[in-house]
Amino acid sequence: MKIPAPAPSFNLSGRRALITGSSQGIGYALARSLAAAGAHVLLNGRDPAKLDRALAELRDVGLSAESRAFDVTE
Repeated sequence: MKIPAPAPSFNLSGRRALITGSSQGIGYALARSLAAAGAHVLLNGRDPAKLDRALAELRDVGLSAESRAFDVTE
């Protein structure tokens, strides 16, 4: 999937972002957009397999990301 370039005024280079629930859906879309804007994103969710797939998708297009599986309610 091609990631659209962010607006030039929206540059997050050098920033880090933790996005909960980011292995799919809206959380994943937000993580992808923040990473495309230059942020290093930390994907979070409860399902390690889903996180691995989401992480692979971001890294395959050259975005900076890592993932950790944990439940934020605990």
